[in-house]
Amino acid sequence: MKYLALLFCASLLAVDPSNGKKLVFSDDFNGDTIDETKWNVRGNREVLTLIKGGKDKVLRLGLKQSSDMLQWNAIDTVGKFEQAYGYFEVSMRTNAYKGHTGGFRISSTDEKATPNAIFLWECVGDDKAWPWARQTNDNGQHEYRPEGTGKQFLKAGEASKKFNTYGILWTEKAITWYVNGKQSFKFDKSEVKKPMILRLSHSIGEWERPSLNLKQLPDDIDIDWVKVWK
Repeated sequence: MKYLALLFCASLLAVDPSNGKKLVFSDDFNGDTIDETKWNVRGNREVLTLIKGGKDKVLRLGLKQSSDMLQWNAIDTVGKFEQAYGYFEVSMRTNAYKGHTGGFRISSTDEKATPNAIFLWECVGDDKAWPWARQTNDNGQHEYRPEGTGKQFLKAGEASKKFNTYGILWTEKAITWYVNGKQSFKFDKSEVKKPMILRLSHSIGEWERPSLNLKQLPDDIDIDWVKVWK
């Protein structure tokens, strides 16, 4: 795979990438159940719940012990909402420990057709929330990540102990990632022009099982809201 190293711009002042754009999709998860006019529920419904979180409710993406502990619990907008270009943002509190992953991503509806892409924030525990992308074209699959593998985009404890906003700005010329309004990563090569869907997930992959400590569960992902501007 091909990796593209780009500069981390932590020193940039916070901005609002939604300025000048119209809000076209949102969910604050304050209903009694997940709004299935907006979302498809994937995986184990028992661990996808709406709970009290401060003044309002939040969506909790949990895990439940099973025989092999390989799980993919998620909600997505396949067949219900998709958009080409715009600003996509989530307010999220992530998992604290390794062995499982929380994710916020926009992706092609058909990941087998080319070109296709995934742009995401991936939360792997230890307060590590990483922006990266994968694009596939006729020349193969290419991944784009910030330079270095141990980069911290938030201070210790911030990702798992409080809500932060994670954003992805997708334009015809570039894809830019933001955390709490600060640009963290950017690359100037948008292969895909077709609309993409949203997905919020909490998963355990085969490669993660050796790091999973069942005594550290529950270690949930909480979502306060999701917004998309055009």
